[in-house]
Amino acid sequence: MKNPKQLIGQRISLLRRARHLTQNDLAEGVGVDSRHISRLETGKYFPSLDTLITMAEVLGVELQEFFLFPSVETESEMREALVAIAEEAPEPVLREILSFARNQLAQRRGAG
Repeated sequence: MKNPKQLIGQRISLLRRARHLTQNDLAEGVGVDSRHISRLETGKYFPSLDTLITMAEVLGVELQEFFLFPSVETESEMREALVAIAEEAPEPVLREILSFARNQLAQRRGAG
Protein backbone atom coordinates (compact mmCIF):
# COMPACT_ATOMS: atom_id res chain seq x y z
CA MET A 1 0.00 0.00 0.00
CA LYS A 2 1.25 3.47 -0.85
CA ASN A 3 1.99 5.91 1.93
CA PRO A 4 0.05 9.20 2.27
CA LYS A 5 2.81 11.21 0.58
CA GLN A 6 2.63 8.95 -2.47
CA LEU A 7 -1.17 8.99 -2.55
CA ILE A 8 -1.36 12.78 -2.40
CA GLY A 9 1.44 13.03 -4.95
CA GLN A 10 -0.46 10.73 -7.27
CA ARG A 11 -3.58 12.88 -6.91
CA ILE A 12 -1.60 16.06 -7.64
CA SER A 13 -0.19 14.48 -10.78
CA LEU A 14 -3.57 13.18 -11.91
CA LEU A 15 -5.30 16.53 -11.36
CA ARG A 16 -2.47 18.42 -13.08
CA ARG A 17 -2.46 16.13 -16.12
CA ALA A 18 -6.27 16.25 -16.36
CA ARG A 19 -5.93 20.00 -16.88
CA HIS A 20 -3.14 19.53 -19.45
CA LEU A 21 -0.61 21.36 -17.30
CA THR A 22 3.09 20.60 -17.11
CA GLN A 23 4.87 20.45 -13.78
CA ASN A 24 6.42 23.78 -14.72
CA ASP A 25 2.97 25.31 -15.40
CA LEU A 26 1.72 24.20 -12.00
CA ALA A 27 4.91 25.34 -10.28
CA GLU A 28 4.57 28.82 -11.77
CA GLY A 29 0.94 29.07 -10.67
CA VAL A 30 1.75 27.91 -7.15
CA GLY A 31 4.93 29.96 -6.86
CA VAL A 32 7.37 27.10 -6.32
CA ASP A 33 10.15 25.46 -8.30
CA SER A 34 9.16 22.72 -10.78
CA ARG A 35 11.52 20.34 -8.96
CA HIS A 36 9.35 20.82 -5.87
CA ILE A 37 6.27 19.75 -7.84
CA SER A 38 8.18 16.71 -9.08
CA ARG A 39 9.14 15.77 -5.53
CA LEU A 40 5.56 16.21 -4.35
CA GLU A 41 4.21 14.05 -7.16
CA THR A 42 6.69 11.26 -6.48
CA GLY A 43 5.92 11.31 -2.76
CA LYS A 44 9.38 12.47 -1.69
CA TYR A 45 7.97 15.63 -0.12
CA PHE A 46 4.72 16.27 1.70
CA PRO A 47 2.98 19.50 0.65
CA SER A 48 2.18 22.12 3.25
CA LEU A 49 -1.44 23.09 3.74
CA ASP A 50 -0.71 26.51 2.22
CA THR A 51 0.77 24.85 -0.87
CA LEU A 52 -2.25 22.55 -1.20
CA ILE A 53 -4.67 25.47 -0.87
CA THR A 54 -2.84 27.43 -3.58
CA MET A 55 -2.57 24.33 -5.76
CA ALA A 56 -6.32 23.72 -5.43
CA GLU A 57 -6.99 27.29 -6.57
CA VAL A 58 -4.63 26.92 -9.56
CA LEU A 59 -6.17 23.57 -10.53
CA GLY A 60 -9.72 24.79 -9.94
CA VAL A 61 -10.60 22.02 -7.47
CA GLU A 62 -11.78 21.75 -3.89
CA LEU A 63 -9.09 21.00 -1.31
CA GLN A 64 -10.67 17.62 -0.59
CA GLU A 65 -9.79 16.44 -4.12
CA PHE A 66 -6.22 15.84 -2.97
CA PHE A 67 -7.47 13.33 -0.41
CA LEU A 68 -9.70 11.16 -2.61
CA PHE A 69 -7.76 7.96 -3.02
CA PRO A 70 -9.67 5.50 -5.17
CA SER A 71 -7.43 2.58 -6.01
CA VAL A 72 -7.95 3.04 -9.75
CA GLU A 73 -9.95 5.75 -11.45
CA THR A 74 -9.60 5.83 -15.19
CA GLU A 75 -9.27 3.27 -17.94
CA SER A 76 -5.69 4.36 -18.61
CA GLU A 77 -4.85 3.94 -14.91
CA MET A 78 -6.31 0.44 -14.97
CA ARG A 79 -4.18 -0.39 -18.01
CA GLU A 80 -1.09 1.01 -16.28
CA ALA A 81 -1.89 -1.04 -13.17
CA LEU A 82 -2.25 -4.21 -15.24
CA VAL A 83 1.07 -3.59 -16.98
CA ALA A 84 2.77 -3.03 -13.61
CA ILE A 85 1.30 -6.27 -12.26
CA ALA A 86 2.35 -8.17 -15.39
CA GLU A 87 5.90 -6.85 -15.15
CA GLU A 88 6.26 -8.08 -11.55
CA ALA A 89 4.41 -11.40 -11.80
CA PRO A 90 6.40 -14.63 -11.99
CA GLU A 91 5.73 -16.73 -15.09
CA PRO A 92 3.21 -19.17 -13.51
CA VAL A 93 1.13 -16.30 -12.13
CA LEU A 94 1.41 -14.44 -15.42
CA ARG A 95 0.09 -17.50 -17.27
CA GLU A 96 -2.83 -17.75 -14.85
CA ILE A 97 -3.69 -14.07 -15.25
CA LEU A 98 -3.48 -14.35 -19.04
CA SER A 99 -5.73 -17.42 -19.07
CA PHE A 100 -8.26 -15.70 -16.82
CA ALA A 101 -8.28 -12.55 -18.96
CA ARG A 102 -8.74 -14.54 -22.18
CA ASN A 103 -11.62 -16.50 -20.64
CA GLN A 104 -13.32 -13.33 -19.44
CA LEU A 105 -13.03 -11.70 -22.86
CA ALA A 106 -14.35 -14.84 -24.59
CA GLN A 107 -17.35 -14.94 -22.24
CA ARG A 108 -18.10 -11.25 -22.90
CA ARG A 109 -17.91 -11.76 -26.65
CA GLY A 110 -20.25 -14.75 -26.41
CA ALA A 111 -22.75 -12.77 -24.31
CA GLY A 112 -22.66 -9.71 -26.54
